[in-house]
Amino acid sequence: IIEQFIKGIEVTCGMVKTKSKSLIFPITEIVSKKDFFDYEAKYTTGMSEEITPARISEELAEKVRNISSIIYDALNCKGIVRIDYIISENDIYFLEVNTVPGMSPNSIVPKQIHEAGLSIAEVYKLIIDEACV
Repeated sequence: IIEQFIKGIEVTCGMVKTKSKSLIFPITEIVSKKDFFDYEAKYTTGMSEEITPARISEELAEKVRNISSIIYDALNCKGIVRIDYIISENDIYFLEVNTVPGMSPNSIVPKQIHEAGLSIAEVYKLIIDEACV
């Protein structure tokens, strides 16, 4: 596969939806110290910076949240997902959906949950309670 290089800001939006509630977490900006956010940049200390909330306008953030919600529904996602984008000249380019995002304390989604003023336990409880109905 050959893809066009898009110069811009990489952001990611974590979210979860249940029958009773939708939680779209604050967006994270990913700044790689390398040309690309590759395996080394992601897993080597100091090779990238994750900034939550992302340093983008509220208008762009709202668009990213809305697009994320549409993608979640269109792909019939379940549980917690993270959706990645590149923002270039105020255009939003969808990259991928991570249907099994990392949930360690150093992972992006738990940091987004914390930034939203929630705990991991609250989010898991929401998912479990909904599944048990």
